[in-house]
Amino acid sequence: MFVVKAKSDFAAKRVEYLYEAMKKDKKCDTGFSVRGRNFPAHLIVLMACSEFFGPNEGLVEDIMLPFDYEVIEAILNYCYTGEINIGEKHRTKLLELANLLEVKIPPQFKTVNNSNCLKVLKSSGDSELLKKAMDLTTENFETLHKTQDFLNLPASNVIEILKWDDLLVSSEESVFNAVKLWVNHDDANRKKELAQLMRSVRVSMLPLEFLVDEVMTFCHSCAECMTTIRQAIKNKNDKSFIPRETPRRKIKGKKMALVGGFDLDDTNTIDIFDGLENNWTLSKNIGINKCRFASVVVGDWIVIIGGENSSQESVTSVEYIDLKSGQKQPLKPLNQARKDFSAVTLSRGSSTDFYAIGGFEVRNIEKQTGSILSSVERWSSKSGDWEIITPLLVGVDSHSASVIADKIYITGGRRYENGKGTPMNIVQMYSVETNSWTYRAHMIQGRYGHSSVAFKGKLYVAGGYDRQTDNNLDSVEYYDPNANVWTAFTKLPKPAYGISLCCYQNKLLSMGGNDKKYYFIDVWEYDETSKSWKASTSLSRTRLKAFAHVIPYDSII
Repeated sequence: MFVVKAKSDFAAKRVEYLYEAMKKDKKCDTGFSVRGRNFPAHLIVLMACSEFFGPNEGLVEDIMLPFDYEVIEAILNYCYTGEINIGEKHRTKLLELANLLEVKIPPQFKTVNNSNCLKVLKSSGDSELLKKAMDLTTENFETLHKTQDFLNLPASNVIEILKWDDLLVSSEESVFNAVKLWVNHDDANRKKELAQLMRSVRVSMLPLEFLVDEVMTFCHSCAECMTTIRQAIKNKNDKSFIPRETPRRKIKGKKMALVGGFDLDDTNTIDIFDGLENNWTLSKNIGINKCRFASVVVGDWIVIIGGENSSQESVTSVEYIDLKSGQKQPLKPLNQARKDFSAVTLSRGSSTDFYAIGGFEVRNIEKQTGSILSSVERWSSKSGDWEIITPLLVGVDSHSASVIADKIYITGGRRYENGKGTPMNIVQMYSVETNSWTYRAHMIQGRYGHSSVAFKGKLYVAGGYDRQTDNNLDSVEYYDPNANVWTAFTKLPKPAYGISLCCYQNKLLSMGGNDKKYYFIDVWEYDETSKSWKASTSLSRTRLKAFAHVIPYDSII
């Protein structure tokens, strides 16, 4: 037998060769494209580090999409070298990505994070780790209660989580829905826990309609639950009843952001509302040197799309602001320069997409000529690029877009006829499934420069301008997609062009705008009890035609 034994570093040298080849994209047989940047690799090396690679290769790009490039590079480098060299600020995200890709990280790098906190709650005996796990669970409950790890928790853990005053939720309905999900996961064995679980739900805080339609239906077989529910319903129907003060939970860590505007002065800062502090503050200067753009929120990004530059030219540039780092990064530009258009986010399977719809393209700055656009583009998280899809039935600008039940609704807008901007009352609906647009019932009022928002299953439209009467509008109307009918709603406190509607903490808000003479800092909240709009905390500065978004509470912009 002939035996040859190489030097002790032989294997390491071979992997070192592969590592250098990977950096030069040499002999690589796989790779990932994340937000326009390519990460080549050798599949056999990755498979040696995790069984996730190979069978799930098509999912890897989707998983990597929300992570910074530094984190992705660190994971790939670790697979080749066994070493991790990354700044402390990326530590948590690196561990999160490693967990998703099933890459085993050395124990000294491990910690409690959003991906494993529920498992730690279920199995750890370390009191310090348990405290960290509970803190993360209560902070991220709205997301975590929908995961398999939550559904696998024993009743004792679920009850412990639900009873916390520091549980951050958008409303008490979220707490009940978590109970419902957990019980339904193993209905035969978990119904017996329902009474104890419902003691942690603050039934008196649930809306009357929700109590009747949802809670009673689900809890009908639990005598103790029904006694509590009936009493809560009776109290809500008794106008003379004075409720006992019930400890309120913290509102889920969501802030509200007003982004952009009609003028360049509006765009370099973002107005941020903190629901816990009940105040508006301006973000730091974020260097958005354009206006009249559209924006969407995708995960931890605010994406700034198109718009108008300082020379009043329509632009194709697209950037995103990372809400966790505050950094601005470019994305692939639009195919079509556009301003005064609308944008929405919509998911298709594992892909999260956003759309740029209609708008106006300036063709000659000096003569101020251009055209109304009917074109529609879709950015895909899978490809990181824009694709042209079916155009609008009628091109419009200064319209508004909202999403209900995976359908995009375009309301109103402006067309140019005989040199004048004509307000439209048309409604165009897009179906992702059929990739087609259809007309829906016309609005009561033609309008442009208005705002729309989906609120409790209906589409609300408010404000704007009617060129035919040369008046700003105070009218509000809502659309029922099931009945295909528009209904007049309580008017705004004052006529306003360029307002921003938003659904925040289960409330309907109207912000900013102008009345031809003045820009507003006003914020109005709709009070469902009195059926009227009431003044709320004013903006930090005036805003006109800004985009309103709900963002994570830990955003640092």
